Amino acid sequence: MFKFEDGKSYRMPAHFGGADFDPDARAVYNDIVSLAFSYKTDGDRLYDYIPEGFELLRPELTISYQQCREVEWMAGSNYNLVTVSAPVRFNGRHDRIEGSFALVVWENKTTPILTGNMMGVPKIYADIEDLHIFNNIYRTRLSYECSTFLRLEMTRFDQMPDADVKALHADVNSLGWRYIPKVGAPGADLSQPVLFPMRSEPNAAWTGTGTVNWTELTWDQSPTQWHITKALAGLPSIKMNPVVMTQGRSCLMEAKGRVLR
Repeated sequence: MFKFEDGKSYRMPAHFGGADFDPDARAVYNDIVSLAFSYKTDGDRLYDYIPEGFELLRPELTISYQQCREVEWMAGSNYNLVTVSAPVRFNGRHDRIEGSFALVVWENKTTPILTGNMMGVPKIYADIEDLHIFNNIYRTRLSYECSTFLRLEMTRFDQMPDADVKALHADVNSLGWRYIPKVGAPGADLSQPVLFPMRSEPNAAWTGTGTVNWTELTWDQSPTQWHITKALAGLPSIKMNPVVMTQGRSCLMEAKGRVLR
């Protein structure tokens, strides 16, 4: 008969066994190209999607595309992701921390979706294209079962000086909310804010101009996600900031993640 062991970490399905907890565990991504689009939006409407306990620092939405290659924890495999986030401060009884609250994370492979969701990162599936690069234009699309709901494009590149690139090396507080619903009843068995830290180490960076184009999907096009794309498409783009593209390395600091209180 299978029995859980103290001191081990388990992932679903847990009954096939766990692993000893590693206090130094980290997930290394050796080759990442990132494009970060951010724009000022309606703060009151954005606040509708920020959980209690978090304070919105700026009425700003950031959409970050990452093309991940040489992912060590996936034995060198690859995937693409897009994170939609907002700058927040968590004001808890014991913790007070600023970071980036992940509203939603789209990924195009099952394995990182499952592992991240268990840690409180709100991951769901989408088809995410590799970057199309032509005439100094970088663009990509996200779709669900052939229905495109997001287009991203960057152009007019200016390379950042080395000193500015080095200044981008930083620890990032990625914040989320872990929610596990009850079985056969309304409500949650687990509902808690979490910190999932990571470190960004770019070796080159560029700035440019860009565009973000949302397309609202209908229920029949995306039965489980249409309300998400509708909400995000409804947030106005008041002022677009310069787009930042980086190339380099990053590490997810798994062992330093924790529940916020």
